[in-house]
Amino acid sequence: MKAVALLATLALAAPLHGHEPAIGRLLIATRQVSGFFAESVIVLVDHGDHGSLGLIVNRPLERSLADLLPDLEGAAGHDEPAFFGGPVAPRQMLLLVRSARPPRGTAPVLDGVAVSGSRDTLRSWLEAPPAGSELRAYAGYAGWASGQLAAEIARGDWLVATGDAAAVFTRNPAGLWDELLKKHEAIRVQAPAAFLVAIAARTL
Repeated sequence: MKAVALLATLALAAPLHGHEPAIGRLLIATRQVSGFFAESVIVLVDHGDHGSLGLIVNRPLERSLADLLPDLEGAAGHDEPAFFGGPVAPRQMLLLVRSARPPRGTAPVLDGVAVSGSRDTLRSWLEAPPAGSELRAYAGYAGWASGQLAAEIARGDWLVATGDAAAVFTRNPAGLWDELLKKHEAIRVQAPAAFLVAIAARTL
């Protein structure tokens, strides 16, 4: 059964590279990256001729939302960890909201995920979070001037992958980089999954 599961995984795994950067795409640091961005996974929340802006989604802080915003009404009791979004403007907070209907004051990032830097949006969510919604708060962000990110990608610093809400809101941020990089490095068999499973089943 392990052989069946492995073959199905190899056949179905979607390539993580070969994409151009865009809003909602993930940047996965390659193994050659050292220093601040080593082992980082970043979701792009803005991208264009003017440059790019992203949030590191796999670096939780040892501080909660309530710790970072002690004076904000409604923040008390929110002990979920805040995240370090990047080295630019670390005293500025940005929000990612996962919700079937994006709240007012947000901009779309992914299907079901929106970004905001609005204090009013945060206050409204804290007062009455929509059923089934999630919020993550990020101190600071990662930023690139026009052409800078393209140069880093060409140098081999980043893999560009299709983003999804499950990765951005993972329950295991510490393991996200390793998980995504292993998917990229896996050998992908170019054959229908049903064919491979049938072959494997006959060998058991």
